[in-house]
Amino acid sequence: MQENFRKDFLPLASKPSWIMTWLMNIFGGAVLLIMFIVLAVFPFLVSGSIKILIVVAILYYPVWAVAMYRFFRYMRRNMAIAIKKIIVDDKGVHFYKKDGSVDDVLYSQLGPSYLSDNYEVYISTQHKTWMLAVGIDRSEIKVVFDGTHLGSMYYIKNARALRARFIEGIARFRPDLRIDPLVFEEFSIHPEKFTFDGKRYMKHVVDNAVGVGVLLLISGLIIVIIRIMK
Repeated sequence: MQENFRKDFLPLASKPSWIMTWLMNIFGGAVLLIMFIVLAVFPFLVSGSIKILIVVAILYYPVWAVAMYRFFRYMRRNMAIAIKKIIVDDKGVHFYKKDGSVDDVLYSQLGPSYLSDNYEVYISTQHKTWMLAVGIDRSEIKVVFDGTHLGSMYYIKNARALRARFIEGIARFRPDLRIDPLVFEEFSIHPEKFTFDGKRYMKHVVDNAVGVGVLLLISGLIIVIIRIMK
């Protein structure tokens, strides 16, 4: 039965969205440039006299130079291992990098995680964003498909399909693993077809819109009450 699954389980490769990639690069580059300029002229902004400027500059610019050097080395090191392609197949998910190396998250590796007692496949947060997490050697591994993290060469437009295919592979080839129902809920994946669930996604959008609307309404009422009390 599993062999039939493997024959039907065709590989799925990532597809780049060049418009989003360029927009992200332009926006990110602009932010970095602004930060660089602000930090470069910071002593001039806080110094009220030439003497104070000289003292601040002597103390500040050596630290600034070291920090900039380390930052650009960090960026260069990450770009050297940038992800250029992601493929999900009957073995797992494979991240192909710019330097020719490949990182794999294989179905056969998956197991318990020390951060989740109930599930081997679950969701975890990073920078207030929900991410797919799996257990490997008792450690938590976050699996990112959209290419938005540092080190990716482009934004991936079929990230939802890649994630859904990976979860389908887990369900098919590792039925012994427990998948948190919130995985299907949060990522809008149909639990039986393993496809993007538009109805579930729209429910998320509506729920978020209602939540934001309620917060804005409460904030407006509080402002009105404060003005009336004055």
